[in-house]
Parts: sequence; C-alpha cells; structure tokens
Amino acid sequence: MSPNQKRFKIVSLVILLVALVQVVSGVLLLLGSPLVAGLRIDLRGDASYDGAIAAEVLGVLALVVGLYCLVVGVTGARAANSPRSIGKFNVLAVVMLVASLVQVGLGVSTGEVGWVEVLLAVLAVLGLVFAGKAHNEAIDH
Repeated sequence: MSPNQKRFKIVSLVILLVALVQVVSGVLLLLGSPLVAGLRIDLRGDASYDGAIAAEVLGVLALVVGLYCLVVGVTGARAANSPRSIGKFNVLAVVMLVASLVQVGLGVSTGEVGWVEVLLAVLAVLGLVFAGKAHNEAIDH
C-alpha cells in the first residue's frame, strides 16, 4: 500500500469516527440533552439556547448526515485498497462536503456552529485530495 493510499485510508477511518460522533450528536439534539452544548460553538456570545425547533431540525439533519458519512467512510476505506475504483467515493465525498456546509450554514443562522460539521467538511476535502493522489499514483503504475 502506497503512502497516499495509507493517508486516504486514515482519512476514511477518521471520517467513520467523526460520523459516529455526528450520529450521537444528532440523537442528543433530538432528545434535548444538555450534553449537546459541548458540540456547539455559540456565535452570539450568550450561553443560553432556546431554539427547540431549530435543535430538532439540526438533530434530524445531524443524524441523517452522520449516517451518510458512515457510508462515505466505509466506501473510502474500501476504495483505499483498490484506488482505481475511487469514483464512487469522490461522488459521495462531494455530497458529504455540501451536506456539511449546509449544516454549518444552518448553524450560523441559529447562532451556533457545530465543530463536528466543520471537521467533516475538512475531512471531505482531505479525502478528495488523497483519493485523487492515490488514484493518479495507481494509474501511473
């Protein structure tokens, strides 16, 4: 396995780990748990949060995106073993990037941004970069 394949596999496994955190945060948002406060960064300057409907919407979105990111992580981990077939991962990662950015945008509109969503967006970009490098390396050999 080449260094780029290893990097791609590591990014995919980190996507899996962060996706699990995303799923848990979605469930916590839906349940109205105070534990979710550690997963959000307040942009308004006050610690109070009273947007129950926004929390439910963000919770459902976090749950759906988290489950989707689990699929992306598994697909990436499998594609790292055979980088010639990386096309499906690229499509899934672009959708993951868009979904994460939508979540960040919704978070900004409610006054709180989740660090998990930002991390997933960064991981999607890293996954695309390392997938491309691994794919080009496999074609050259």
